[in-house]
Amino acid sequence: MKAVGDAEQIAERRGIKVVLRLPAEPCVAEFDTRRINRILRNLIVNAIEHSEGRDVVVAAAGDRDSVAVAVRDFGVGLKEGEEHLCFDRFWRADPARVRTTGGTGLGLAIAKEDAQLHGGWLQAWGMPGQGSQFRLSLPRRSGAELRGSPLPLVPPEIALGRNFAAYGDRDNGGANERSDRSDHDDELADPGGEDT
Repeated sequence: MKAVGDAEQIAERRGIKVVLRLPAEPCVAEFDTRRINRILRNLIVNAIEHSEGRDVVVAAAGDRDSVAVAVRDFGVGLKEGEEHLCFDRFWRADPARVRTTGGTGLGLAIAKEDAQLHGGWLQAWGMPGQGSQFRLSLPRRSGAELRGSPLPLVPPEIALGRNFAAYGDRDNGGANERSDRSDHDDELADPGGEDT
């Protein structure tokens, strides 16, 4: 994923690893590469900035009709109702953060518009003290109706009632997780170039 590579320097400066959970086969869909990379880069950089020094997990999956990428951080999380507010222009969970992380407050609003232009969804989940997860879901074929997502919005460990501190402790040892990009740069691939 190009977006992971773009965010790697920011993560390294903060001592954070971006852990990839990728399927064995690439998730291929028809989309505007520039716009989708912009969405993913925004989600990953936001997760790094809000991770409170803990690792960020990026998962990808596909089914017959759709593909999805979920970006998970283990930071302070979102309060109830903020999962919708976070897509409003200029909204900030913590207005004081502008002094340290910068940004205009437009990134998620633009990302959501880009997802909708592709017939997709950009959704958020968060819980105070448990972090947040943002999920981008897209139809595989341009113009097709999106009916579901191959990834859950609520992280599986939360849905199962478990709290894993493994990523914050850097002692996760997950067999299917990757913190490098080799052999996986095309996971959410655009087979036809720009605007297919």
